Amino acid sequence: MAMKHLRILIAIATLAALPLGAHAQCRALVKNKCLPDMLPYKFNETYNAAQLAPGEEAEVDLTFYSGQQYRVMVCAHPILGEVNWKLVDGTGQSLFESTAENPKHTFDFKVTNTQQLKVHIDVPEKPKGGNELLNVGCVGILVGFME
Repeated sequence: MAMKHLRILIAIATLAALPLGAHAQCRALVKNKCLPDMLPYKFNETYNAAQLAPGEEAEVDLTFYSGQQYRVMVCAHPILGEVNWKLVDGTGQSLFESTAENPKHTFDFKVTNTQQLKVHIDVPEKPKGGNELLNVGCVGILVGFME
């Protein structure tokens, strides 16, 4: 009986640790693959990341302050391939768009008025007939500014 409880406890602990492992993998991806491309912008030390699979989407709101020069970067794990992403204003107007067919990982711009913008990401479906495994990978959104 005690062995059964121990197995259940180990299973629960393992399941609870999975999100922490995914978070650590995202953090490592951002640190090793993405941060070098932020230069000469200073990374603001906060990042948004999500574990996404082909066909999934994510959106995050970010605040940008007037008079600042910014770089927004979207960095995806190679298992996902190139992702589609765009930066839109409060009215839904697209300010920048990167597609998997014509990828751009960074967008540099200057903000004249403090405003909240959305970064919308979508991971394209994989073509049929290839590897049918569901690949989940980290997609990070980073913001840097000029000092």
